Amino acid sequence: METQAVDISKKLIDSCKLHMDEWHSLKGFVHDMIALGIQTKYKDLTTYDTMKTDRQKEKKKEEREVFYTSKVENIINKEKSKKWIFNSEYIPEELDFCKDLVAKFWAVKKGSRSKEAYELLVGHYGLLGIRRKYGLKDGEKAVKEQLEEAIANKWQSITLKNYEAFGRPKNADKEPVTGHPAQRLWKDGGFVE
Repeated sequence: METQAVDISKKLIDSCKLHMDEWHSLKGFVHDMIALGIQTKYKDLTTYDTMKTDRQKEKKKEEREVFYTSKVENIINKEKSKKWIFNSEYIPEELDFCKDLVAKFWAVKKGSRSKEAYELLVGHYGLLGIRRKYGLKDGEKAVKEQLEEAIANKWQSITLKNYEAFGRPKNADKEPVTGHPAQRLWKDGGFVE
């Protein structure tokens, strides 16, 4: 399509800008108005209200695409929850004997460092459970051993269940075998234990 520059008064351009839709460009609006003027003057074509321009079709197509897109959450205005931060003061008094080991473990552990993970670590299913189940002396020894292994191997957590399944010595539940006196060995003039 060949074009030609035409001088239009500033007042007429301001009037066009006042009446045109926001999706219309000034050039497109002027073209539509000229076409409308010619059509209504010679009464051979439809009026402007029923006339569909290419820009209107494109606009509706774009709106349809935006309308059917997936829903996106508004993360800008949502309140952010404060992240829980470990502090060695949170460690229960029963675990004071291994406070420094718990702090070291928390610094090197793999996985989540949430409040829930901490409560599992020091709770009844974690270090407190191991200590209470196996008594004061053996429990403290087991807790220290588990913490030292966990630091060295960067475990995710320490639980009573895992300690019983993997960490305990295999002969911890076995009673010492006392055989019949006839089972003892006689060697070099005495019984061998």
